[in-house]
Amino acid sequence: MPKETKLINSEFDVEVQDPERLNGHPVAKFINKLSGQPESYVNRTNYIFGRTLGAGSFGVVRQARKLSTNEDVAIKILLKKALQGNNIQLQMLYEELSILQKLSHPNIVSFKDWFESKDKFYIVTQLATGGELFDRILSRGKFTEIDAVEIIVQILGAVEYIHSKNVVHRDLKPENVLYVDKSENSPLVIADFGIAKQLKGKEDLIYKAAGSLGYVAPEVLTQDGHGKPCDIWSVGVITYTLLCGYSPFIAESVEGFMEECTASRYPVTFHMPYWDNISIDAKRFILKALILDPTDRPTATELLDDPWITSKRVETSNILPHVKKGFSLRKKLRDAIEIVKLNNRIKRLRNMYLLGDDGDNDIEENSPTGSCLDGITRSLHDLRFQPQKKVAELSKEQMKLKSALTKEAFVQIVKAATKNKHKVLGGEEEESDSTGSEETKANNQESNSKDSNY
Repeated sequence: MPKETKLINSEFDVEVQDPERLNGHPVAKFINKLSGQPESYVNRTNYIFGRTLGAGSFGVVRQARKLSTNEDVAIKILLKKALQGNNIQLQMLYEELSILQKLSHPNIVSFKDWFESKDKFYIVTQLATGGELFDRILSRGKFTEIDAVEIIVQILGAVEYIHSKNVVHRDLKPENVLYVDKSENSPLVIADFGIAKQLKGKEDLIYKAAGSLGYVAPEVLTQDGHGKPCDIWSVGVITYTLLCGYSPFIAESVEGFMEECTASRYPVTFHMPYWDNISIDAKRFILKALILDPTDRPTATELLDDPWITSKRVETSNILPHVKKGFSLRKKLRDAIEIVKLNNRIKRLRNMYLLGDDGDNDIEENSPTGSCLDGITRSLHDLRFQPQKKVAELSKEQMKLKSALTKEAFVQIVKAATKNKHKVLGGEEEESDSTGSEETKANNQESNSKDSNY
């Protein structure tokens, strides 16, 4: 049996030799033994692979159908060649497997199975087919603060649960919040635990930076350590974006983000006219989640008792028109370029790790639909030639859609930025009982809201 199989089994006590399943594939089991494949690889015959959903530096995510149950699932396929010599990435893989198997919550994507071949790892999880959070909001005819509260309650419920298990997600962002199905009342699930960490105790801290610029908490960018409160900061950023359609931060660099958080009394600004019809309770909720000092930040349980969540006086006015302004340009360009980016990543994986045409079709490209390049050209044209009154808004979208930082580059920038850590933790502490006059003053600040996603 390959070394990797023994390591994963001993590390996480994963049962790969299910007699019932292996006996169902006697021929495949015999062939795998002759070819030197790990015994768990027999499970691959139970899946038919569909379209590619995503791609990264180490592999792809594909939709698949499990034949024994007729269930649609998502399978993360990781290339062992890409992970060889990278002990950090291997440890992250093991930790993701360990964490997923421990979690069971209606608002967290569920773990289904794992197996491996001579050259790949396969992680099988629940497939959420209802779409990303913001995409579904765009398809609505109306969106109110009540709808936003329902969304945040589900996210907080999941965060409260994982924190009770001493797990920190570290990459909470709208792209990782998915609807289970396309029904109107579909629940949400939090996905992608690829950089999640299991803490040894309640007060344990993590010292290695990771996350998505624009949603990552300031303390993650220092060497003082971070823990559960970093997820609360991300919930605050998601809530802000949910209510106005754009991210509160524009910085393209770690240094810029750190300065931006401490430039004013509050780390975020509520700009007119986007926030004119948003309740004071909603703004106070956001400011609580975005307190700079993580030790003063509320827990998920405390935020679930916040007046904005529990009050029956939540604003019911339709905020969708303003939200759509922030979302629509981003979605338009992102959809146009996504297939190109995806296929480029897959080509790079195949070329880098010499995946030939020897029957290996696990890592393959999607067939383009329509003219992607024409779509990109049209989207860029739309961004460039909008009326002058939307210049700040368009600049935000252009900033959002710039190429993402890789994890490796992000870490390098973080190391360079730690010399400025006093700018983060030395700022004025946030107050949860902000007054209307302070918010009015904040509204008069220059509108520079954009985000830079990793």
